[in-house]
Amino acid sequence: MKYIVFSFGVLLLLSSCFFSKPSTEIKKIKYRIINNTSLNFTNVSIFSNQIGTIKAYDTIGYAVTNYDSLKHDPLFYGIYDEVNYARYLLLPKTNNERVTYSIDSIANKIIYISTK
Repeated sequence: MKYIVFSFGVLLLLSSCFFSKPSTEIKKIKYRIINNTSLNFTNVSIFSNQIGTIKAYDTIGYAVTNYDSLKHDPLFYGIYDEVNYARYLLLPKTNNERVTYSIDSIANKIIYISTK
């Protein structure tokens, strides 16, 4: 019985080494932010990276971040009129894919951001 358990353990270990799934975690994200509102946001950060200020109807050009899910939050954060706004963002499906985050509106102290 010991040999069967030992053999099964070795077989399981070897199969995990040879037949591991390829990593699908996103490493690099190319993103831009479009502000489709008449509001100015300060202290803006995205993926834990400081952006600064985004003015009304402004577009931030494409930027690249090396995304690590253990270090970075898929989060937009900004301040308008002394109110903190935050929203989780959809991550792109593939590595190196361009994604646009569009600030659409604020209603009832909730910020609405679409992903394209």
